[in-house]
Amino acid sequence: MKIILKGGTLIDGSGNTPENNTAILLNGKYIEKVGRMEDIEFDSNAIKIIDVSGKTIMPGLINMHEHLTYREALGNPMHFMEKESIQGLTIFGVKTLLKGLRSGFTTVREMGSMHSIALYLRDKVETGEIPGPRVMACNKPISCTGGHAAVLNSIADGPDAVRKAAREQMNLGADFVKVMASHDPWPMPGDQKTRAEFTFEELSAAFEEAHKWGKRTACHCMGEIALRNVIEAGIDVIDHGIYLNDELASLMVEKGIYLTPTFSAYHKQTLNPKYSRGTEWVKDHTPLAEAQVNSVRAAIKAGVKIVNGTDSVGNYAEEVELLRREGMDPMKSLLACTSWAAEALGWEDKIGTVEPNKIADIVILGGNPLDDPYALEKVEIVIKEGKVFDPNNIHLPL
Repeated sequence: MKIILKGGTLIDGSGNTPENNTAILLNGKYIEKVGRMEDIEFDSNAIKIIDVSGKTIMPGLINMHEHLTYREALGNPMHFMEKESIQGLTIFGVKTLLKGLRSGFTTVREMGSMHSIALYLRDKVETGEIPGPRVMACNKPISCTGGHAAVLNSIADGPDAVRKAAREQMNLGADFVKVMASHDPWPMPGDQKTRAEFTFEELSAAFEEAHKWGKRTACHCMGEIALRNVIEAGIDVIDHGIYLNDELASLMVEKGIYLTPTFSAYHKQTLNPKYSRGTEWVKDHTPLAEAQVNSVRAAIKAGVKIVNGTDSVGNYAEEVELLRREGMDPMKSLLACTSWAAEALGWEDKIGTVEPNKIADIVILGGNPLDDPYALEKVEIVIKEGKVFDPNNIHLPL
């Protein structure tokens, strides 16, 4: 049965001025028409009309930095994963999927999990066995010996080994290749409290191989040395980007590289006592949290396309609020949640905007996120591939 969303203010994800009193015709999993009710011909006996007057209609939200198996886990996340069983991590991932769909996420980019759990959950969502956002997963990130988050990663040293590791992950079914280009906090001399890890040659091998397979690339990256390395080696999306400066931000714009700052996670929530990460964790991460403000400002000033990602503890709406605080245009901060994110995934022809022939991924909000970023949390209806969900009734099928 076809569906019409009647009324409501449409923020279509293109950056266009919002349209009031719109009508959107859904035909199966696709959007057939966008316009006014009087523009749409239909048989009232063969169509379902959902009145969304007074609501905001947006493309389904995209979370560009998700960790299904330890989202909002308490304590050090690496210790959590080491101690938890495969079964426990899988159950945790299922819960994250359910929460994600309830939050209006229709697509997530999964940035690293153990035991190929993310690939398993991705496939279960695809077959409809688990309700959740569609998952784009890297499986295991690649790091060097002694690199960041080693428990999570495939370890490789030298260009040939890194190239092989990239091939192995893609052969297992990874949708993209992620590398750990730098550490996280590290007590280096000077102002930049992190360290570069992979060399330019190692990074180039990973990115070249991914691109040969038609895959995108991502990286955990902070510090000027590592940032320059990944930019020059051909990265597609940089995550975190702490210590980004004006020069490097301009290079990102020139090369069409996207940034997922995970601003809420690093600047705010990783320091939040409710996550029980401990005094040493907070002490070590505070220099990164403080430095990130200037990094985000540099990206916004240069015109880098920024996309919204939570990482393990970030708040999606808070990310939008923080980006606006540092000067990002409100409409662009919503593009970060929709069309820019779709572009960064390479899926701009499928999702990210509400327009004919796109997949029917839509979220209905009980507020205007242009005025209030936390309206993104007022999710009243989620539509994924044309299937309508009440956020309060998203559960595992019996």
